[in-house]
Amino acid sequence: MAGLQREVGDIVGGYRVLGRLGSGGSGSVYRVADEGGHEAALKLVDARQDHVAAARLEREVRALQALRHPAVPHILDAELDDDETFVVFELVAGETLFDHVHHHGALEGGDLAAFAERTASALEAVHAAGVVHRDVTPSNIMMGPGGPVLIDFGLAHRTEDTRLTREGLVSGTPGYVAPEVIDGAEPGVQADRWSWAATVAFAMTGRGPFGSGTGAISRTLEADVSLPDVPGAQAVRAALGRDVAARPGMRDVVAALSGATAVMPALPPTAVAPIAAPPTVVMDAVWEDPDATAVLPSGRQEVAGHEDDAAVAWDDALDDAGEGWEEHEPEAAPAAPRRRVLLALAGLVAVVAAPLAPLLVFLAVVALAVLARGVYRRAVALDAAVARRGRRRTSDTVVQTIGLPWHVLRAAGESVPAILLAAALGAGATLALWQLIGAGVVDFASSYLEEALAVAAGMLVAELALAFGPYMAGTREGAHRMAAAVSPTGGLRAAWILVAVTAVLVSAIALWVGVEPWWWPLRDAPLSTS
Repeated sequence: MAGLQREVGDIVGGYRVLGRLGSGGSGSVYRVADEGGHEAALKLVDARQDHVAAARLEREVRALQALRHPAVPHILDAELDDDETFVVFELVAGETLFDHVHHHGALEGGDLAAFAERTASALEAVHAAGVVHRDVTPSNIMMGPGGPVLIDFGLAHRTEDTRLTREGLVSGTPGYVAPEVIDGAEPGVQADRWSWAATVAFAMTGRGPFGSGTGAISRTLEADVSLPDVPGAQAVRAALGRDVAARPGMRDVVAALSGATAVMPALPPTAVAPIAAPPTVVMDAVWEDPDATAVLPSGRQEVAGHEDDAAVAWDDALDDAGEGWEEHEPEAAPAAPRRRVLLALAGLVAVVAAPLAPLLVFLAVVALAVLARGVYRRAVALDAAVARRGRRRTSDTVVQTIGLPWHVLRAAGESVPAILLAAALGAGATLALWQLIGAGVVDFASSYLEEALAVAAGMLVAELALAFGPYMAGTREGAHRMAAAVSPTGGLRAAWILVAVTAVLVSAIALWVGVEPWWWPLRDAPLSTS
């Protein structure tokens, strides 16, 4: 990257550098001006250090030079033969979608549909030219005066972006890399369409649909996305599914966002669609090309088409090139089912049991939280191993399971801020209620029950701090994985629910009859009103 460093005032191919716009592993982007003072964006690639990036740049520049689309920046100049290879694009004014949403809020209604339509059209034009973008994200779409513009064709990225790179095989921004690419497939047209759907989801909600950082890898593989109940959300959710063949096409999603269509559940292989289906309903069945059905205005027939031959040929060429890649056919990583009821009941057991053994119950809850985060770390490590070399039926699982103590140890260190916060807030809530009891603000018939209520309230506050405190999103995911592991069937779930309800009732009876609390490891309560 040293050869790519340019300072303000430097000259690159006759262009004067005005500042840096972004940089990445294979290139840098600069704001430049030509001799006439016209500003542009210049991407610089060090061909001596990255021959693959230079060759890809040359192919894509030649393909894009003839492309004219209002949502794709025009190529103004290019130098593809020197050691310092560069391409000059028109400079797009405005801010990225990421910045725009954070400054002005999520897009809604017609604005969201127009954004989706224009970016889908741009991506279709790029694919028709035989180019795969590889990094469609909120930071790679500029919200210009004339509408959104797709920028940055996989060669550089904004410096504040988190990057996901697995030994050069999987690269992109976590949360916007298609699950099949994480599983080992070569980035292609379908992966671009998935990334586009994730970007539309960001525009709709103001947040990444699968979060950010390494945790987004496992959430992407689980296809666990939550979207608001707005027109088109169901179509976007379907477009973010793991099954490539079952995803609706971009035009179908745009139509749904516009309120013109509804995405129906996939039909069984032997099912026959009703003859009287409205002409504006898009069946989310399995088809060869997700964009093969063009949605036309109501009253007209749907026209079936095929993916552009140039895009298909481009994908085939990428597959043939290989670039040292060994393709795998990994199994799909099983999604962790949600076990919200079981986790809520487990939390209730701890709250009701806390007055009987406050410190012991708190330590048990902390231990379970640390273990849950360790389980989450194991899952992330396993997903990373799959991304590197494909899924191996036993070896990766065995290795990561043997390494679970190490994952738990790391989880313990990462959980310290949330544990301290939980202890402080829980103890503070308990002491505050005790003070209110002592002042007579809270007055039950039994001082024992009053103190028990204070301890239970403190435990509830501590649990919430552990669940939603600093860096605890992975802990919540790990808790769902643990709960799913011990309740894989409906019968086991019912059994665990029965156990939890019984534990709550037993603890409540013990409190009602006045069982003295056990303050181990302390000899007595640190503070009491009695």
